[in-house]
Amino acid sequence: MRNSIYFCFLFLFTNVISAQELNCTVQIIADKVPQTNKQIFTTLKSAMTDFMNNTQFTPINFSKEERIECNLILVVESFDSNVISGSLQVLSTRPVYDSNYNTQILNFKDNQVTFKYTEFEPLIYSDNNFNGDLVGVMSFYANLIIGLDSDSFEKLSGTQYLQKANNFVLLAQQGGTTGWKSSEKTVNRYHLINDILSNSFVSYREALYDYHRLGMDEMIAKPAESKAAIFAAISKLDNVHKIRPNAIPTRVFFDTKNDEIVSVFSAGPEFKKQQVVELLNKLYPFLSAKWSKI
Repeated sequence: MRNSIYFCFLFLFTNVISAQELNCTVQIIADKVPQTNKQIFTTLKSAMTDFMNNTQFTPINFSKEERIECNLILVVESFDSNVISGSLQVLSTRPVYDSNYNTQILNFKDNQVTFKYTEFEPLIYSDNNFNGDLVGVMSFYANLIIGLDSDSFEKLSGTQYLQKANNFVLLAQQGGTTGWKSSEKTVNRYHLINDILSNSFVSYREALYDYHRLGMDEMIAKPAESKAAIFAAISKLDNVHKIRPNAIPTRVFFDTKNDEIVSVFSAGPEFKKQQVVELLNKLYPFLSAKWSKI
C-alpha cells in the first residue's frame, strides 16, 4: 500500500496523523460564459476543493505528507438554468524515491461533464448512492486517482478503489446525464474505467507498477537499470496493442507520460534509442514527432 511504502521511501518515523487521501487544487475557467454573477464559480471552486480534500474516500489513514497531489481543471462551456457543461482535466502525481521530482500518474481530459449546481448546496459523498452528477464525477475521479496511485506502488493493489470508481458509473446509470453510459461512443467515464479494470488490459496496470517502482524510483541509484525497467514496462503495453490498437489505457498512459519518456531516454546512460523509438511509434504513432526527439 502507498502509505507503508511511502514511509519507507521518506524515512518517516513520526506518528501517522489521520488525514484524507488527496491534496487537490481546483481551477475553474469560465471565460466563455457571459455570466453577470460569476461569484457562483468562486463558490463552486471552494465547494469542489472542500469535497476533494476533506472527504475520506478510503478507510486508510494517510499522513499529511502522503496525500496525493492532484488537480481538477473545469473549463465551463455553458451555464444555463443552474446547469453547467464543459470539460474536466484530471491530473495526479506521486513522488519519485530519493528525489524532489513528482511524476504524473494520470492526465486525462473528460469532455463530457454536465451537472446541475445550486450555489451553497451541500456536496455529500456516499459509496452507495448517486448524489448528483457533480458529486458523482468527483467521487469517480477521486477513487480513480487513489487506485492508479496505489497500483504504482504495489502491483494491482488499487483494484478495490478502481472498483469503487466503477460503482459510481453503475449508480449513475439511472440518474446521471452525459459521460456515464456504454452507449456513448466517445471516450467517457464508463469506457475509461471499464477498460482499466478489464483483464484483457491488465498489462496497463502492471506497466504502471513496473514503470514507477522498478524504473523511476530506482533512477537516482541505478539509472541504466531503471531505463531498462521503464522500457520493459512500456513493452507490456504491446499486449494491450495486440488486443486493441489505440485502446483507452494506451492513450491514457502516453498522454500522461510522453514528455517524461522523452526526457528519460534523451539523457543519462545510452539505452537502445532506435529500439525505444520503434516501439513508441508502434504503440502510439500519434506522437511520432515527439518520439523523434529521443
